Amino acid sequence: MKSNFQTMTLRELKRYVLENRNDQTAFQALMDRVDSQVQAQVYEEVDIQQFSTLVDQHLNSQTV
Repeated sequence: MKSNFQTMTLRELKRYVLENRNDQTAFQALMDRVDSQVQAQVYEEVDIQQFSTLVDQHLNSQTV
Protein backbone atom coordinates (compact mmCIF):
# COMPACT_ATOMS: atom_id res chain seq x y z
CA MET A 1 0.00 0.00 0.00
CA LYS A 2 1.44 3.35 -1.06
CA SER A 3 1.34 6.29 1.29
CA ASN A 4 -0.67 9.32 0.22
CA PHE A 5 2.07 11.92 0.08
CA GLN A 6 -0.40 14.73 -0.64
CA THR A 7 -2.02 14.36 2.78
CA MET A 8 1.28 14.26 4.69
CA THR A 9 2.67 17.38 6.27
CA LEU A 10 6.05 18.49 4.98
CA ARG A 11 7.67 17.22 8.18
CA GLU A 12 5.96 13.81 7.83
CA LEU A 13 6.99 13.56 4.19
CA LYS A 14 10.62 14.40 4.99
CA ARG A 15 10.64 11.79 7.75
CA TYR A 16 9.11 9.21 5.39
CA VAL A 17 11.75 9.91 2.72
CA LEU A 18 14.55 9.59 5.28
CA GLU A 19 13.15 6.25 6.42
CA ASN A 20 12.46 5.01 2.86
CA ARG A 21 15.43 6.30 0.91
CA ASN A 22 14.81 4.06 -2.11
CA ASP A 23 11.24 5.27 -2.65
CA GLN A 24 11.69 7.43 -5.74
CA THR A 25 8.02 8.43 -5.78
CA ALA A 26 8.27 9.77 -2.24
CA PHE A 27 11.48 11.64 -3.04
CA GLN A 28 9.86 13.24 -6.08
CA ALA A 29 6.82 14.20 -4.00
CA LEU A 30 9.15 15.83 -1.47
CA MET A 31 11.02 17.73 -4.19
CA ASP A 32 7.74 18.91 -5.71
CA ARG A 33 6.57 20.07 -2.29
CA VAL A 34 9.86 21.87 -1.59
CA ASP A 35 9.72 23.58 -5.00
CA SER A 36 6.20 24.81 -4.29
CA GLN A 37 7.06 26.29 -0.87
CA VAL A 38 8.47 29.69 -0.07
CA GLN A 39 12.12 28.95 0.73
CA ALA A 40 12.08 30.65 4.12
CA GLN A 41 9.25 28.34 5.22
CA VAL A 42 11.13 25.23 4.14
CA TYR A 43 14.63 25.98 5.28
CA GLU A 44 13.77 27.05 8.78
CA GLU A 45 12.45 23.51 9.40
CA VAL A 46 15.18 21.54 7.62
CA ASP A 47 18.47 20.25 8.97
CA ILE A 48 20.49 21.42 5.97
CA GLN A 49 23.22 18.81 6.45
CA GLN A 50 20.71 15.99 6.59
CA PHE A 51 18.86 17.33 3.56
CA SER A 52 22.11 17.76 1.62
CA THR A 53 23.07 14.18 2.43
CA LEU A 54 19.69 12.95 1.25
CA VAL A 55 19.99 14.81 -2.06
CA ASP A 56 23.53 13.49 -2.59
CA GLN A 57 22.41 9.93 -1.90
CA HIS A 58 19.54 10.31 -4.34
CA LEU A 59 21.82 11.66 -7.05
CA ASN A 60 24.33 8.86 -6.46
CA SER A 61 21.59 6.23 -6.71
CA GLN A 62 20.62 7.61 -10.11
CA THR A 63 24.13 7.15 -11.53
CA VAL A 64 24.65 3.58 -10.30
